Amino acid sequence: MVTHLAYQAAELATRALPRRTADALARSLARAAFAAHLPARRATEDNLARLLPAATPAKRRALARESFETFALAFADFLRLQRMRPADLMDAVELEGAEHLQAARDSRRGVILLSAHLGNWEWGAAWLGANGIPLHLAARPHADAGVEQFFARRRSAFGLQLLPVRARLTHAAALLRDGQWLAIMGDRPADPGTPHGGSVCASAAALARRTGALVLPAAVVRLSATRHALVCEAPLSSEECRDGGYRAAVERWLTRCPGQWAAFEPLPEGLA
Repeated sequence: MVTHLAYQAAELATRALPRRTADALARSLARAAFAAHLPARRATEDNLARLLPAATPAKRRALARESFETFALAFADFLRLQRMRPADLMDAVELEGAEHLQAARDSRRGVILLSAHLGNWEWGAAWLGANGIPLHLAARPHADAGVEQFFARRRSAFGLQLLPVRARLTHAAALLRDGQWLAIMGDRPADPGTPHGGSVCASAAALARRTGALVLPAAVVRLSATRHALVCEAPLSSEECRDGGYRAAVERWLTRCPGQWAAFEPLPEGLA
């Protein structure tokens, strides 16, 4: 209940304050959270060390601080999502790799959109929904039912649906065989009980192989205070996904914008 009230208060703040003021407040809160040495800070710095080994400790700290701020801005944007018209969202997000997205659509096959907690990922999913690609999200439901409903209202406005936790793999396979799209975050450990030792990449590859689906690596990067890019990579076969195609995409994204990665949990197998 307290968490739900906090989310509602944050939304009221984004409604009442000018955008620049609300974003400045979000950045200040993110800096305070970073200074408090939360476990998420240690996880972020450790993850950056593992995927960007050439970065110095000082550089990793700076990138981790930036990631806290980027996450806070993305959350403020998410709170604005319910009040946005689809046309406004499409204007705010530009597409890079349009040929790859079109190839996935033209395949008429199910698609596993394998993304990461980079930039403003909720806006990327909503942008796809606004462009006629409603996604089924394989995301963890929030422990607070009120917060989960809070998220669901904003997502459903753009055709996004959360996969049920029970029998999730069976349900996901049925959707993919029906030619629908499934979004999975590959930079978090898989749910307990997932096959292949908790490796999201291995699980996605196995699911693609079983259903004939494509794997489409895609992520969102922040270009400015009000502009974002949805970056689509070339679709992967199940074998290419299994053999490191997604990890290579993540490394390209991090080379471009390492301070936008909300790597707040230990890396899963396959990315470590």
